[in-house]
Amino acid sequence: MVKISAFQALRPNKKLVAKVPTKAYSNYSKEDIKKEIYQNPYSFLNIITTNPNISTEKRFKTIRSNFIEFEKKGILIKDKNHGVYVYRQTKNQHTYTGLICAIELKEYQNKKIKIHEKTIKKREELFSKYLSITKIHAEPILITYDSTKTLIDQNDMSDENKLYDFQNKDGLKHEIWKITNQQKINKIIKNFQSISHLYIADGHHRMASSLRYGKTEKCLAYILPKQELTTYPFHRVLSTKKSVKNILQEFRNHFNIKKINLPCQYAKNIQFYINKQWYEIILEKDQKKNILNDLLVSKLLHKVLKPIFEIDDERGNKHISYKSGNTPIKKITENIKNNEILFFMNTIEIDTIIQIANKNKTTPPKSTFISPKIPSGLIMMELI
Repeated sequence: MVKISAFQALRPNKKLVAKVPTKAYSNYSKEDIKKEIYQNPYSFLNIITTNPNISTEKRFKTIRSNFIEFEKKGILIKDKNHGVYVYRQTKNQHTYTGLICAIELKEYQNKKIKIHEKTIKKREELFSKYLSITKIHAEPILITYDSTKTLIDQNDMSDENKLYDFQNKDGLKHEIWKITNQQKINKIIKNFQSISHLYIADGHHRMASSLRYGKTEKCLAYILPKQELTTYPFHRVLSTKKSVKNILQEFRNHFNIKKINLPCQYAKNIQFYINKQWYEIILEKDQKKNILNDLLVSKLLHKVLKPIFEIDDERGNKHISYKSGNTPIKKITENIKNNEILFFMNTIEIDTIIQIANKNKTTPPKSTFISPKIPSGLIMMELI
């Protein structure tokens, strides 16, 4: 049984809703941030962009002050009533529909909310400090459950309940329905009690940091059934001082490799791009079945990165960068430099992720890129 609850949302003024929400801060270049702040005084980036030369604590205090200022100006408003929110995101004919609500951190502590990625203590501590000062969850954690059953009543998505309907510059359409009727909220809460476990799809550090913060019992979540999610891989780009000739020779010493025209998304072999040419490493079949070792990201680490490039752990390695699988591969290869190798990873399906989580195991870092991505500054929750 999983417990969810209603909450008082902090959200944009309806008249300004198309101008406030943004992508995650890390998705912007410095130039993009400057341009957005200059052109749009209502952008959420105006809240979270601070002087990088001041201390972390002062930066977080500035962010808190910016939130308060946006509320005073009426750019952000806090709902008087507790509610839950149906959120639908649409792009290129693909639609995601789920529920934004509060979830109890006790459920995470008791492993009713399961993980598939490890967190880094340093990042946990930093975000915990952020929460302690800013007092804001600026976007919900992406959560799923192992069922194709939709727990939202279509009648709740009526014109009467509709709060927002807008499209942003990226072509994403956002629709939100606000539910404050207590009987309807109770019905939704009861529906979720039929679910035994929830699974974090994206936001492991935010969840762990919320628990570490320790002064709140709840966290903000966006919950969708598993079939609503889209999973992509993270491709690896390795920078190396080794020559192309030496790299290919080392690969041939260890494996049977062949040239290919283009990578295949569902290939079980390792595919890589170097010196404007695609190759495939033909791997021998493992005799023992192991859900983690069978992942292509695991095979890359144990069969290539570790023995040939002496990389024991990808996490934080300065020679490895990641490219999300929703980026066209042609666009990625256009930017591959002479001293770089692109390793093409395949998609890990959501059912596999759930199986790994149920075994209390975790995938290698940066194994999955999961959509939808919820904008920052759209539906938020204050921790006071």
